[in-house]
This record gives sequence, structure tokens and C-alpha cells, in this order.
Amino acid sequence: MNFLVKYWDKILILFFSIVVVVLAFSFAIDIKAKEIIDDSLAQAIVVFGSAKALNAVISLAQGTELDLPFLTVAIGEVLDPINDLIEQFSLIMLASMTSLGIQKILMAFVTNKIFNIVLVFCLTVVNIWLFLRFKKDERVRSLFFKITVILVFLRFAIPFIGFVNEVTYHYFVKPEYNIEKLNENIVKAKDEVSKVTNETIMQKQQSSFFDKVVEKFDSAYYSKKVDEYRDAAEDSSQYIVDLITVFVFQTILLPIIFLLVLYYFIKGIFNIGR
Repeated sequence: MNFLVKYWDKILILFFSIVVVVLAFSFAIDIKAKEIIDDSLAQAIVVFGSAKALNAVISLAQGTELDLPFLTVAIGEVLDPINDLIEQFSLIMLASMTSLGIQKILMAFVTNKIFNIVLVFCLTVVNIWLFLRFKKDERVRSLFFKITVILVFLRFAIPFIGFVNEVTYHYFVKPEYNIEKLNENIVKAKDEVSKVTNETIMQKQQSSFFDKVVEKFDSAYYSKKVDEYRDAAEDSSQYIVDLITVFVFQTILLPIIFLLVLYYFIKGIFNIGR
């Protein structure tokens, strides 16, 4: 009993070390974290594909009536801002997918058997040092302890990012910005723009020579086409902005916060004892 009272802090560190080793080699946390990152990456790829598909049909719509320059300009005035927004969104999605890819690499690094073996070795040495002291070992012991703490932090903090993303999305972001529904709306907008373009092409192919001549001087025809394109694409801008908000928050802002926490954590650890 006296031994427990006297060495309770060292026993607590020993118990914590055993828990860390068990969790590290059970991979219970890591498997779920990897699934979350894989699902997020797959979702990002789907959204990126939908945005590029919308970009393609808008580009096609802008070049549908090349023989009528003023019509092309009119359609461009309606669709160019959306096209520009999609191009910016594509860059953000590339950054998001890159961030998720880096998270996968980091996950593979900290869950590797070699990393776990190094971690176990460090924890073992630290626990031996708790009960055995050597001459003039203060500096080495302090440095080794700090490195071990950082390794433990990295081992579980990186998988923890996936859980933070999952919790924040489902409980705080999804009610307002549902990625699945927003992507469905992007696909619907793409289908609507494509439908108007196909109808325009079909109408042009089926029109007689006289009808085509009349259309050249029918301003109502052009106004109608512009309105059709505006109606088909008017909501897509808001959907894209919402998706930008979600992916910037999840895959860019949160990892940056993690890097800042990691930086100040390591800085704080190495400042201990100064």
C-alpha cells in the first residue's frame, strides 16, 4: 500500500503506457478513421466530377449558336459567372482531395508497424527510467521523454482528425450543408442545362430554312433561350458556394488548426524545463 502511495504517479504513467500500446496494436481506432477518410475522399471525387460535368455542359451551351454572335454573347453573360465559379471550385476541390490524400499518407505512417515498434521501445525506456536513475542522465532523459510524448500525440492525434471531421459534419454542418443533397442539386442543374442545349440543337436541326431566317430576326426567341438557361443554372451558384464552404471547413481549415495545435504542442513540450 505504501508502495502505491509513494509511486502513484509512476504507476499511473505505466498504466497509461500499457493502454497506449494496446490501442496502438489493436488498430481499433485506426480502422474507423481510415474508413472516414476514404469515404470523405470518395465523396470529394464524386462532387468534383459533378462540378466538372456541369462545367462541360455550360461550355457546350456557350458555343451552341456560334453563327449568331449576339446570342452567344447573351448566353455567355448568363453562364460565364457560373463557369468561372465552377473553375474556382475545381481548384478548391483539388486542394481538398490533396489534403485528404495527405491525411491518408500520415495515417499510413503513424499506423505502420515500424512506428508502433519505435513507440513501444520509447515507452519501455521511459518507464524503466521512472524507476532506475543513472548518473548525469537528466538531459538525455528529459529529451527522450519529450520525444516519446510527441510520438504518442502523433500516433493518436492524426486518426483523431478523421473523427473530428465526422462529428462536426454530422452534428453541426450537415443540417445546413448536406453534401449529398448539394451534389444532387448540381447534377440536376447540369441535366437542366444539357436539356436546354439539346432542345436548342434539335430545334435548329428540325427547323426549315424559312424558320431559321425568321429566328435570326426574332428577338423574343433569343430572350426565351437566355431565360431558359438562366432558369436552368440560377441555383447552381448557391449550391457551389455551399459546397465550397463545407469542403474548405472540413479539409482545409480543420487540418490547419491541427497543424497549429501540433506546432504549439511540440513547442510547449520542448520549452518544459527551460
